[in-house]
Amino acid sequence: MNMHRFLACVLLLFSLLLPLFPARSADLPFRAGVARVDIDDVEAFETIVWYPSPVDEVAWQAGPYRVEATRNAPISAGVFPVVVLSHGHAGTPFGHRQLAARLAREGFIVIAPTHVGDSSGKTEGYRQGRSLTDRPRQADKALDAILHDARFAPHMDSARIGMIGFSAGGYTALVLAGAVPDFRIADAYCVAHPQDSSSCGDRRSDGGHIAAAASAPWQFKPSYPLKALVVMDPLALVFDAAALKSVRMPVLLYRPVDGAYLDPAHNAAALVAGLPVAPQEIVVPGRHFVFLDPCPEILAAQAPLLCQDAPDVDRVEIHRRMEDEISTFMHRHL
Repeated sequence: MNMHRFLACVLLLFSLLLPLFPARSADLPFRAGVARVDIDDVEAFETIVWYPSPVDEVAWQAGPYRVEATRNAPISAGVFPVVVLSHGHAGTPFGHRQLAARLAREGFIVIAPTHVGDSSGKTEGYRQGRSLTDRPRQADKALDAILHDARFAPHMDSARIGMIGFSAGGYTALVLAGAVPDFRIADAYCVAHPQDSSSCGDRRSDGGHIAAAASAPWQFKPSYPLKALVVMDPLALVFDAAALKSVRMPVLLYRPVDGAYLDPAHNAAALVAGLPVAPQEIVVPGRHFVFLDPCPEILAAQAPLLCQDAPDVDRVEIHRRMEDEISTFMHRHL
């Protein structure tokens, strides 16, 4: 058995035991490094890359977020599977910083594009109806750029790529997995349900971002096949069974108990019904935004919708379990 296969077997065995023993950073095989990379596109955007490193972690501050990973740390020796991570509408890669660092400590390279035009403080693409077509292109370009980056390319296995997406990032992940959105189906739903602003946007002013996408021709073909997919309360009303027929890789689907924000009947539950292979489904306490990492205090005060949970919802514990589940799932399938 060669060294690469031996290491893969050891990591798989380790991951299968994770749900039995809560993981601590010191117990994991690597430390987390992180780097910022600028990606050329119609509008250039920043991608955050988390990766395995042999050096101790030095935390730093990115706006309100404390990032537990060393900036520009050396990369550990080896060739690692790859995970693309897509944030939600008006979000940021740092909204999932803990999950990304955990995966890096377990031997994954995590590529998290900033979806410029649909990111924190910069949502003009969403308002102009471009975000649903921009997002998959941005994620695809980020993946391709990092796979060809001199720093990372020798350490990445392009045959083992998975993806994680939250909310609109779940939509993005499904498109990169081969789903073909039918914006006309979603637009018909939004005409009949204009009050559903979480799915449809504000139809009062411009018809909403889905209406804009439905009115413009668009084709997209992913550059790389995905082997595994994790979606957290995804925006999925643009997909029916025909649109999902090519999504045949293993899927781990999370949805919240409280589906008031993103109607599950036309999103998460409809996705379960439409996928050709039944996903692994996990329901967690709380609302839509429980899938964001626990908020720092300063952000919690500024953004209660994103950060505040019901008294009986323990977001810290939910994320500890999710990190175990997601890392186990990715090790098993990548």
